[in-house]
Amino acid sequence: MSESILDFQLEQAIGLNVNRTAFLMTEEIARRFAANAYSLSAQDFSILFRLMKQGPMTQVEIAALTMRDKTTITRRIDGLVKKALVERKSCQEDRRCFRIALTEAGNQALAVMVPLVRSFQQEVLSDIPAEEKAIAIKTLKHISDKLISIR
Repeated sequence: MSESILDFQLEQAIGLNVNRTAFLMTEEIARRFAANAYSLSAQDFSILFRLMKQGPMTQVEIAALTMRDKTTITRRIDGLVKKALVERKSCQEDRRCFRIALTEAGNQALAVMVPLVRSFQQEVLSDIPAEEKAIAIKTLKHISDKLISIR
């Protein structure tokens, strides 16, 4: 016996719930950044954080790490350059590309933003047991890996 399309429960769809949660979290962290004088998005933070952790990278490398298209990354980096948080440096090995590097202002911004993100994560997840968080992260990684493998 086949299931009726009326039996489908959209509210139980993992994609809907992941998307809704991600939207709410990114909106709230952007609000908290703005309250601390940083008009930045969660995407901007992700770029800055990866540059801090991994050092200067090309825009292509940043796009791959953040799973965003090159055009979006170019726009984000242009905005970060205007805010003097990153700078473009010529690649020694290929004059056609640039390495994106944090500026001192970018490092100072991260010194404010990382504790904000950490505090926000703790606040939002405070009443969820560690085991449940670990299971949720493991499950989401499994789903991500599956989606990457079927691309």
